[in-house]
Order: sequence, then C-alpha cells, then structure tokens
Amino acid sequence: MTFQIEPSPEDDVALCTCCAGAPGVRGAVNEDGAPVAVYFAEPAGMPKYPMLRLGLVVGAFKDDSLPDDRLSLAFVCRPGLSELGLEFSEPWLATFPELGELGQRLPPEEAATHAQATRFRALAAAVIAGDERLAPMRGGAPKRHGFTADSPSTDA
Repeated sequence: MTFQIEPSPEDDVALCTCCAGAPGVRGAVNEDGAPVAVYFAEPAGMPKYPMLRLGLVVGAFKDDSLPDDRLSLAFVCRPGLSELGLEFSEPWLATFPELGELGQRLPPEEAATHAQATRFRALAAAVIAGDERLAPMRGGAPKRHGFTADSPSTDA
C-alpha cells in the first residue's frame, strides 16, 4: 500500500496543548490519486511523554458519498523506542467533533477485529510518517524538550 499524505496548510501543530494551545492538525490521504481518508490529530500528552489522538475517516469521498459510505475510527499514538505505538480508541476528538459525523463510528473493539484493521493501522502509520508536523510521534524520534528541572546541571 502506498499512500500520499496531504497535510492541511491552514493548521499549525503543537503536541502540547498546555504550553502552546494549538488544537491539532488535519489532512487527507490519497491512494493512486483517489481520496481514501481524511485525518484529524490532536495532542493528548505532555512534552516529556508525548501522545497523540489520531482520528481517521476512511471510505468513499465522491460528490454523492454519504457518511454511511465511510467509517470513523481513532487511535491513541505513542512514540516507541523503535516503532510507533498504535492503539485503537473511541472515535471522538475534542478539537474535531466532526470526526463522528463524517462516517459510521467504529468502536475500538470492533476496529481491532475489523477485516480492514491492518489497513487502518497502515493508514495511521502513513499519516504520521508523511505529515512532518507529527514527527515527534515517530518511532525512535527524539523526545521534545523537557522541563528545566529535568535538564542536567552544567554547574561544576
């Protein structure tokens, strides 16, 4: 599967809402030039322990498509030492409530056993790999800044 990620140029990102207050980002995913998903990502962790909630709406995006032609699902994403950690989550994001209106809600227990669960995971991984604003979530990515108290002392 080869996905093309198209981040929305209107959004900025900050993966720490307590410090910067940015609500998150969104974008689209194409496969062979055809739209297959839209995504919404919002921060859900702290700088030293980053976490992201990633919502996907997967399915048909044609002029005559309806929400019943798509599935709405979400992941909790955490950077791992060697790979991205993805857990299915409830398809609801505080900063993007439209997530649940754009497709049929797919609860985490159903998403994990869905026939396309592997594809959903591949879509989520492609979004994080393809949207530079989400780089801190990538497996093996260096952590963002820590608090001053966490920094090693330079006093001799």
